[in-house]
Amino acid sequence: MIKVQICLFAYNLEESIASCIESVMENCGTYQYDLFVMINGCTDQTYDIVSCIADTHANVHPVHIAIGDKSNAWNTFIYQYYDGHSVAVFADGDLTFGQNAFQHIVDCHLAQPHYNAITGFPWDRGRNSKQMQHRMQQNHDLAGGLYLLSPLFIQTLISHTVKLPVGLIGDDSMLGFLSATNICSGTDLPKQRIGVCVKAVFIYAHLSPLRWQDYKLYFRRRVRYSLRYFQQLSIVTDLKQQGISAMPAVAIHGTSASLHQVRWRSSHLIFDLISKWMIDRQKMRLHPDSESASKSLS
Repeated sequence: MIKVQICLFAYNLEESIASCIESVMENCGTYQYDLFVMINGCTDQTYDIVSCIADTHANVHPVHIAIGDKSNAWNTFIYQYYDGHSVAVFADGDLTFGQNAFQHIVDCHLAQPHYNAITGFPWDRGRNSKQMQHRMQQNHDLAGGLYLLSPLFIQTLISHTVKLPVGLIGDDSMLGFLSATNICSGTDLPKQRIGVCVKAVFIYAHLSPLRWQDYKLYFRRRVRYSLRYFQQLSIVTDLKQQGISAMPAVAIHGTSASLHQVRWRSSHLIFDLISKWMIDRQKMRLHPDSESASKSLS
């Protein structure tokens, strides 16, 4: 019998986590599953809410993690909670899901087990969603909102002791790269190694121009997208040249941001500059001697 383990990431989601868990439970079809809610670095009531749900649902498991970091939470699930043989599905805790989304993505894996990973599909609403759908179907990108990793691929990751760098933004991009390259094997074949399940739909709330909080959320999101751009550019380049041994334990150790990498003629400009400043400050904190040396030279 097929068993499914679902890893749900939650960071300060007291307003949405209950509806997300309900949506997960309603859309697993006939599969038996265990739901691990990776509650990382939360300072609100997320843990208490999930614990209350777990009191009446034995297959819901709240996991408290002190560090607020999604990549670290992914590592924690893979190396401490994954049982080694179940089909593992990963999802974000601020979403809801289309009818039988989890059943569909598992069905897709069973029908095409050669894929290292299978991505879910964004809900068809708005221009950005349609653009994302088109890009995923063309490029077989992995969507962080909902995706599956095959048991064989997870076993290979574990055998190579692959962990995502702490502080990495864009676990989906990194896992997509590792899936498409068979963990830096020298070939990059996303269409042969990443499946797209259009029936496994995830639904995200759209930002409203009438809410001030959404403006702040949009700004933070754009900065994070730029940070992800610099991280992926640096770390993936090293992985392509040196192999999986070049994966840093902490993202900042493998990240650089030079002025020529800033996307000057684009809407990313201001966010790239902010991200470059943030990366440079983190680097200075890691290597204070280099800052003193640069000041003495000037």
